Amino acid sequence: MRPDVIGVFIPIVAIVMGIGIGMLSIWSEHKRKSQLLDQNHRERMHAIEKGLELPPLPTNLVSGSSNGPSTASAAKSVRSGVMLVLIGIVLFFAITMVGAQEAALFGLIPAAIGIANLVYAALQWEKEKREPRSLERE
Repeated sequence: MRPDVIGVFIPIVAIVMGIGIGMLSIWSEHKRKSQLLDQNHRERMHAIEKGLELPPLPTNLVSGSSNGPSTASAAKSVRSGVMLVLIGIVLFFAITMVGAQEAALFGLIPAAIGIANLVYAALQWEKEKREPRSLERE
């Protein structure tokens, strides 16, 4: 295959794969939520048949958010922050070793986003520390 034909196919494949991955993500999330809803419905129907008290509805099933408590969000931010900082540092040194000094600065962009995630996680944990204390005083 000629190089100019390959050059035309690269953006086409990138766009199609990007849209396909997005669609797969939306479909898998919908499938997961529908399975959770179906499982919860069956559990409630069995409880009604047996005359037992109905189990409470999970809050993430009703509200639609799958994150759960803020600690999960803070923990996810720490994990992604550390990953992005390390990826940014590795990219910086890898591009520097290749010899592109000016381009190596672009490797620090993921590192800056990672630092922002770590700051966000610290703020979330501070917010969570303050909330239980205010509830205990009441």
